[in-house]
Amino acid sequence: MPATNRTASAVRSVRGTMPTIWGNLEKVDELLAPSPHIQVRTFLPGGTVIRVRAYIGAQTLIARGTDAVDVSDLREGEFVEVSYQQGKEGRLNAVTIYVRPERTVAG
Repeated sequence: MPATNRTASAVRSVRGTMPTIWGNLEKVDELLAPSPHIQVRTFLPGGTVIRVRAYIGAQTLIARGTDAVDVSDLREGEFVEVSYQQGKEGRLNAVTIYVRPERTVAG
């Protein structure tokens, strides 16, 4: 099965079964050893802003649309969905990071 089909299937199957955070990618620390992480900013009802840090492991699936991408391809400000599992000491371990594809404007 081509990688793009596998990626799309994995993202769809995880969305309904795991806790997920939606928001704007605020920070990407890909060079932070041994655990790179991202920081997502999201809004709660009433306008309260929270920031959530999710660690990226070797098995984390990162996709933009149906295409698998590397952590180095993530850009601050992009809208993301991050599904996660709670790890040791309460940290969040990203299972999938789905980046909303950019919309193109026909002109």
